[in-house]
Amino acid sequence: MNRKLTVLAAFLVLFSLACGSMNRATPKQWDDKTIEADVRSKFLTAVPEKTFAVEVNVHDGVVTLSGHAKTEEDRRKLGDAANSVNGVKSVINNITIQP
Repeated sequence: MNRKLTVLAAFLVLFSLACGSMNRATPKQWDDKTIEADVRSKFLTAVPEKTFAVEVNVHDGVVTLSGHAKTEEDRRKLGDAANSVNGVKSVINNITIQP
């Protein structure tokens, strides 16, 4: 089961990076779904166990995060990861701490 999850996560990272790379060449063509995919790919390196556990909503470049994190540091890392994506205008971090 873990192997399947690892393979799926690796595929999604590669797919997200490919999508993100294409749009970096033409920033005007960023759309909400591409930004969401790139945010999730950044989550894989920041806090891997939260890649799909955090809800990501994007509207006109504004990213809203919701869900739970174990620590304040994880919450901050997720917010910083989302903010580092090209095309993101701002991040609303509604993630709560739940040990």
